[in-house]
Amino acid sequence: MPNAHRHCIAFAVDGTALTRLLEDGDVGGYRDPEPWWVAADLLAEARAADETLYALLVTGTPPRIDRWAVVRDIEVHELASTRETRVRFGESGEMNPIFAELDAITLRPAEFVLERERREGLRRRRDHLDASWLHSYAICETPACLA
Repeated sequence: MPNAHRHCIAFAVDGTALTRLLEDGDVGGYRDPEPWWVAADLLAEARAADETLYALLVTGTPPRIDRWAVVRDIEVHELASTRETRVRFGESGEMNPIFAELDAITLRPAEFVLERERREGLRRRRDHLDASWLHSYAICETPACLA
């Protein structure tokens, strides 16, 4: 399997959707009524670098990262005034318990923060994932257990 992309996506799924994803095996899918243009760009970036883009699947109350899955495809469909995103997954697994809490995952910093890190060597404080970022998805730094 190729190396993990440095960023991943995280989103909330209810128990029924997670069960359906798992029943579909390694070719499960997910639909969202929102366009995931940036996530699709992230997948294209990962593919161009021959890297794997991961998804973190969040469930429960309080929300926890239950599983991870390899993102195989992201299609954004627009017909008239209707938009929808379809995400297809490859292999998946249970999340390492160390990274199951949302605050164990850091959000992707803004591009100017990353540029300062590259050019000036400054690593700024990171913001952690919380439930407010999960609609419709969050872009995060890939946790070490997947890298």
